[in-house]
Amino acid sequence: MSGKIPVLVLGAGRMGRRIARMLASDARFAPRLSSRDADALALAAASGLATVPFGGAGLRDELYTLLHGMRAVVLTDATMAPAEVARAALECGCHYLDILEDTGGAAQVAALAGIAGSLCLAPGCGLAPGYVTALAAELLAKSAPKSETTVFVGVLPARRENRLGYANIWGIDGLLDEYTNPCLVVEQGQLAEIAPLTLAETVTLGGATFEAFATSGSLDALARRHAGKVGALVFKTLRYPGHLDYMQFLLDDLGLSARLYQLRALLTTALPETADDRVLIAIRQCASPGAPEVWTRQELRAAPDEAGAPASASATATAAHTCAMVDLICTATPPRAGLIAPGDIGPASLRQSHFFATLDPARTTALPA
Repeated sequence: MSGKIPVLVLGAGRMGRRIARMLASDARFAPRLSSRDADALALAAASGLATVPFGGAGLRDELYTLLHGMRAVVLTDATMAPAEVARAALECGCHYLDILEDTGGAAQVAALAGIAGSLCLAPGCGLAPGYVTALAAELLAKSAPKSETTVFVGVLPARRENRLGYANIWGIDGLLDEYTNPCLVVEQGQLAEIAPLTLAETVTLGGATFEAFATSGSLDALARRHAGKVGALVFKTLRYPGHLDYMQFLLDDLGLSARLYQLRALLTTALPETADDRVLIAIRQCASPGAPEVWTRQELRAAPDEAGAPASASATATAAHTCAMVDLICTATPPRAGLIAPGDIGPASLRQSHFFATLDPARTTALPA
């Protein structure tokens, strides 16, 4: 590891493995993957990634041992407490990043900024929050006071194969958080909370029709920052038509919103897993209510990773933004310090890292209307 930048990736799931492999493709970095899931860690080791065992939950001393000598840690395991890992990282002298969609956890990490010193805390890296937040922040910085912005993101199977039109791509826990927690938005210039799965509409992208509806977590930091500065800001998830009706049947008609453990088990066991996915990103803006719409659109497809193995579009997108953030945080001159909220580092800065090239809308083909 001599001369290289040591980075610990906590969590050996699809996202963790993709981040570790992308970092390992750069001779400047020496990533190590650790996980409490022995089977996942063995799978990562078999694929050639450097791994180190992690005994179990609550093993504070072992966590500190893993962090010793690391320049940065990237938390991808949603079962671990982000504030606990972040505090340990600061005490061990390393930067903290995560790819979690846990708004409560992100707030707890942000509260540690006062003791960060010369180190960075960067919760909410990855796709959304993360890359999409950075895209939206760049556009919002140029927006008029009455502008209305809707951000659409869809992580979908490349082809619809069931009535729900969905698969276990990103993780069921994150999905349920998005679908059941209040959504932070800007309405008529004011910060507001709305119910998830509302504001439904139909959107056509690339000649295909999708349904869109409000979900939580992805733009919270931007909503707080731009309240009073823009007319409207909302985040919506894209799905194949019919998905929303089925989810409302499960959550409302069957009452599973009060028994999420049952819905989690149902979706985890019933939905197929796939690496053949697509990521759709679209942002719609109006300079003022009733003004012409201006759209930006982008699509990412599954493609082989650096080792030639199949890699999902969502994992690659998550890894590209996260690795670019690791790159900028660990190599910046002068060094960055303190809290880096989602959207604080925009595309112009992210382009300084070659990891961002996979995502860069300046280098990829826009999705046609």
